Amino acid sequence: MKLIQFEALFIRDFSTELWPFPLHSHNHFELMYIRKGRGVHILNGKKSNYFSDSVFFLLPEDEHDFQIEEETHFSVIKFLPGILKGGINTNNTDFWDNFLHGLARKLKLNYETPIPAFQLEKLRSVIEVLILDWRQRGEKTGELHTHLLRSILLILNNSFEDNKEKDILRLGDSFIDRIQNYIHAYICYPDKLSVKELSEVFKMSESGLRITFRKKMGIPLREYIHSLKTQLIKERIVNSSSTFSEIARDFGFTDPSHFHRFFVHHTGYTPMFYRKENLISNL
Repeated sequence: MKLIQFEALFIRDFSTELWPFPLHSHNHFELMYIRKGRGVHILNGKKSNYFSDSVFFLLPEDEHDFQIEEETHFSVIKFLPGILKGGINTNNTDFWDNFLHGLARKLKLNYETPIPAFQLEKLRSVIEVLILDWRQRGEKTGELHTHLLRSILLILNNSFEDNKEKDILRLGDSFIDRIQNYIHAYICYPDKLSVKELSEVFKMSESGLRITFRKKMGIPLREYIHSLKTQLIKERIVNSSSTFSEIARDFGFTDPSHFHRFFVHHTGYTPMFYRKENLISNL
């Protein structure tokens, strides 16, 4: 089941003993803060326990469900990515497209790691202001809520900061976890993902790296990188208003023609056709 939202920003705040929705995905991003309660969150088939002060951040393609064990208070912010760009210099709007996917990955990697207390206090305070003002406005959203949403996202990102290479390499217990984390972190930087560069970072021979990755993942290293990049580009094409030149630049292609050839080779479609077809199917 897919839930479709047309509002650029939608806020809900409620307590319940029974989750009111079936397993579903949606066409928007969704940030969920658990004020109090206990239960199980099922995200893309993976179960994790939740408690008071748990936070989940969902991408449009994520599927999720809740099994509530104790009455739970949810504060939910659903939004389309374009709302984050209003009032920002257009040269910087692509920041948010990359930021949202990076934040979702950080939270999924750290779902068992508590948010640091000082960051949690800030997060809780901003969410409370957002909900209070939303109620005072008759449960209608406004410009203030957009600014508060940006603040919430930035606080969350700072809670699990992993921009430094040494921090990325610490995430995960195994070699395959660490290399996947590294690839996801640098997917927009082709020079960082050459076999030569990866072999130096992970202190393995190039042939050893290829063999180990394929044995563990069942897919060649280069194919994995291209598949991930293709999927992220698809999401960007459908869920943003970025031009193809902007997308090409942000994913490290030498020029728009290089981007066009890559996308056609890996999907069988031109970027323009893919955007039109998917926008139509989501109407």
